[in-house]
Amino acid sequence: MKVLKHRRVISIVVVLVVLTFLVPHYAWAAMNVSVTRQYSPSANAAITSGAGDNDGFQTTPANAYADDTSVATDTNSGFGDNSVPTGTGTDKHNYYNFGISLPSGSTINGIQVRADISVDSLTNGPYTAIRLSWNGGTSWTTEKSITLTGTAETTYNYGNSSDTWGRTWSATEFTNGNFRVQVINGDTGNPNNRDFSLDWIPVSITFTAPWDSYEDSGRTTIRDTFQDTFNIVYMKGTGYPTGNYTVSYYDAGANGGQKIYTESNISVNGSGILNSMYNLTSNPGATPGTWHALVQPYSGYTPFPTDYDAAAGAPDTYGILGNDSFIVEPSAIPEFPTIITGIAVAAACFGIYYWMRRRRLKHVKT
Repeated sequence: MKVLKHRRVISIVVVLVVLTFLVPHYAWAAMNVSVTRQYSPSANAAITSGAGDNDGFQTTPANAYADDTSVATDTNSGFGDNSVPTGTGTDKHNYYNFGISLPSGSTINGIQVRADISVDSLTNGPYTAIRLSWNGGTSWTTEKSITLTGTAETTYNYGNSSDTWGRTWSATEFTNGNFRVQVINGDTGNPNNRDFSLDWIPVSITFTAPWDSYEDSGRTTIRDTFQDTFNIVYMKGTGYPTGNYTVSYYDAGANGGQKIYTESNISVNGSGILNSMYNLTSNPGATPGTWHALVQPYSGYTPFPTDYDAAAGAPDTYGILGNDSFIVEPSAIPEFPTIITGIAVAAACFGIYYWMRRRRLKHVKT
């Protein structure tokens, strides 16, 4: 009977060791991660025909470029009936030159416009509406209108990270020559004596860049899981503007991951192709799991920090243009080959068996 029990324990140990070799994969997720970047305008123009009193924010309109205490002012806004945002009675003002430069081919997931607005009175239901143009003001999206809720400066958000304003966008439509944000002020009363003040009008773009991990140096086969002999990560991005870039790799360590390698000053020419690579055998102390490869311009932004969470939490600070995640299993890293994992499991099982056996013998003696 005693022998049978011992054999049963040994059989369990053997099964566990076999499973260690047969099931080396992990249920981590890998995907191309979306990025949200915020941009502020640097140019503006009032609409001077068929737009209320045809002067938009007639006082210091450039004050809406930054988040501070200086404001652009639209005094006694509108003319006649200005209850319809796109009608001829509302004051309208365009803001543009946001300096947006995204890799062509990026998927635009959503657009949010923030407007920090104050108004002298809530009488007659004052509102501010926003609409967007992708071709220099020739065409416009349907406007989004919000009735103002307070006279003090309040932040109002139009759209969000998953709202594309009723159309499919391309990255090239966000250039300074194409992209426009139009601010429209109105109310439901007549005469028109509402005073609107605009402190800041930034735009946040949520996008997914063409930036993926591959298993081969020719970058023909996308791979999201690296293990065993697949231990070199080949990264490729397309449609990146001509210039120089930095790519940093983060493992699955603390704080979302630790930066373990940076490839700097990668040149991209007119082809728009950005290539980088990392050999997973280079750092035996790296942590397996979900890794990330981040892209930023080589200059003009703060270099990527040590912690992944810090980088992902401040994409504007670091100028993130691409974020791809992929899985690195223990077998791809020298410190964690499958054979060592199997030995570790076996040792643990035999340790448990030995402890149970000693305990049983001690119980029999007593």
